[in-house]
Amino acid sequence: MDEWVRRQLAEDPSRAERFQLMCDLFPFPHDATVTILDVGAGYGPVSMFILDRYPHATCIAQDGSEPMLNRARHLVAKYGERFKLHQSDLFEVSWLPEQFGPFDAAVSSSCLHNLRDFKRIREIYGEIRTHLKPGGAFLNADLINAPTAALRQRYDGVAATRRHREGAPAEDLAEMVRHGRRSPATATRGPFPATLDQHLAALKAAGFKDIDCFWKELRRAVFGGYA
Repeated sequence: MDEWVRRQLAEDPSRAERFQLMCDLFPFPHDATVTILDVGAGYGPVSMFILDRYPHATCIAQDGSEPMLNRARHLVAKYGERFKLHQSDLFEVSWLPEQFGPFDAAVSSSCLHNLRDFKRIREIYGEIRTHLKPGGAFLNADLINAPTAALRQRYDGVAATRRHREGAPAEDLAEMVRHGRRSPATATRGPFPATLDQHLAALKAAGFKDIDCFWKELRRAVFGGYA
């Protein structure tokens, strides 16, 4: 876990623009008293970013990992009661911290693709929608599949080129190629649960409106909608 957190912290500067975009898309002013659900909060990078910019906001950090939430507790102790932890399993029906809702917004970053189960992800979209206030936003920064096999190969090539340019060892590049060819299923569908179009369709089916992809680069995207 420590190594994963270190890698994520190293990426925080590049992720800041995406986090800022999510904040810019919130349907309330910076001085609003609001409650925001952070789904799969991990060690709390999105919550910290939000709390620094919304002085009257409270973030509810949900995650299934007790060690990760303990790490979050130490990192965001300075926010006091504005940062609350909730441990739950996203595969459980009662995962959502209803006692803190309804929520003015919900966010998630690099979490839901780890479920590897798009049926469950669709259900979670519906559960989040049910617990948002009217007009509230759900914004998801996550990894998605390329829409076609040709683009998937193109994305793999771009990723390899970037890693080479950044000085990644040759063995790392070889391992990345092997990982990308792991199984026939992966080669057919891609490494993640769904494409962007599938996510947007699932949000619409869950009852969200004004749904869109607000930012995208290859397999990374920020998308969502409003209640």
